[in-house]
Amino acid sequence: MPKETFYNLPDKKRQLIVGSAISEFAAFGYDKASITRIVNKCGIAKGSFYQYFEDKKDLYFYLVTKVSEEKVRALEPVMQKRGQYDFFTLIRELFLEGLKFAARNPQITLMGDWLFKNKGHPIYNEIVGVGLQSAQNIYTEILEEAIKKGQVRDDIDPGFISHSISSLSVSAVEYYFQAREEKKARVRKFDEGMIDTIDLLIDFLKNGIGTKGKGRQQ
Repeated sequence: MPKETFYNLPDKKRQLIVGSAISEFAAFGYDKASITRIVNKCGIAKGSFYQYFEDKKDLYFYLVTKVSEEKVRALEPVMQKRGQYDFFTLIRELFLEGLKFAARNPQITLMGDWLFKNKGHPIYNEIVGVGLQSAQNIYTEILEEAIKKGQVRDDIDPGFISHSISSLSVSAVEYYFQAREEKKARVRKFDEGMIDTIDLLIDFLKNGIGTKGKGRQQ
């Protein structure tokens, strides 16, 4: 995480460093991103960078944490209405809002694309692993509420299903953007393709853990 000297900088300068760093990682990925290019864009000495962060990894993890916090804030309006939705509608709304967030922040999305394409990278394992665990905790809580309300089968393991949903949500985003890239789509923006992708996932979940599926032959 950043050193105290970074937080002591004027807000405008901090924003400049953050914006330049996101652009760099979006354009070059983690391995090829250059601290030299970042500081040159910001007009600061390279030595100053190390007064703010330990190294490139420290900066990258800070950006990911910052983006994650922004995404959580984007999802808050949906979570505040959770009492108005059944389980599957709530999951759908959360997935869609997450995709809208990605569409509103194309450079952040490109950072995510790099992670998806480099699953064997240690950075991927550290970041996505932590993110999945956090999401899994939220889904477990929602699942347990849904079971009590009779919206989800009571013979499931909430921990296992929440882990599966977390993984599926990541896979859905990855699949969608990969499909767009294969179609040579230059601009990633929210469209009906995203909705179709999420609706297929929700139908899959309904058929598997919805109460109508209880008692089906295996």
